[in-house]
Amino acid sequence: MGDVATPLYIVDISPLLAERGGVPFVIPPFSVDSRFDEAGVTARATFRADRTNRGVRISGRVEGVQRDACGRCLAPVAIPLSATVDEEAVETRYATGEELVIGKGNSVDLGRLAVDALDLVQVLAPLCTPPCPERCGLCGGEHAIDACPARGVDPRLAGLAALLPLGDDEAQIG
Repeated sequence: MGDVATPLYIVDISPLLAERGGVPFVIPPFSVDSRFDEAGVTARATFRADRTNRGVRISGRVEGVQRDACGRCLAPVAIPLSATVDEEAVETRYATGEELVIGKGNSVDLGRLAVDALDLVQVLAPLCTPPCPERCGLCGGEHAIDACPARGVDPRLAGLAALLPLGDDEAQIG
């Protein structure tokens, strides 16, 4: 059996299902919060629903913030996200696979729909803004490896370094 996600924002669409069509159902804007350990997404959604011959078409916009750790320095970062939603929730009798299905009591979890939409546009390896300094591979300091004060001539290449003329800007290796 599949893992059932916790509902985030359930909306009863019974009034819309009773209509024949042509009457939009405006859903009041709402906010949801989805957390996983330190990372998470906070979303604000604005949706409308329209009756279809198989169920309900849900369309709208989701704005949110991804809170995570920088992929380089592990400092907390907040990244703005935005996504468009255009999904059909179908009645159980019309479900054939991975569609969004209208649940018990003619309800749809619009909070889960909003969070899933932002999941598709999340940054996989977020970085600080402005960019954080690199971590040196030699000493672990916050600088590029080229600027490391502990950097010296690799002992394996010391013999080759001795062959280079010092102070001669025109000498080229290649």
